[in-house]
Amino acid sequence: MFEIGNSLREARLRQSLNFPEIEQGTKIRAKYLRALEDEQSTSCPRRPTSGLSRSYAEYLGLDGQLYVDEYNSRFVAGEGGSALPP
Repeated sequence: MFEIGNSLREARLRQSLNFPEIEQGTKIRAKYLRALEDEQSTSCPRRPTSGLSRSYAEYLGLDGQLYVDEYNSRFVAGEGGSALPP
């Protein structure tokens, strides 16, 4: 298990990227990018948070599926269950 937000933030800082350019490149609003880094998924649209994580991670050159899997393992219940609160 790894920290989703910290790894995204560290990748962004290593590449000296700022939110306006990432926002333009990913078409994800900066407030959602910040929420992903702060691991405050309640600030993001509920359903697509894992998709936002994938897009952001891939933009940063990371394995997007790894982020989706980690998000799902933390916040999505098993079959027939509801999503767990973050």
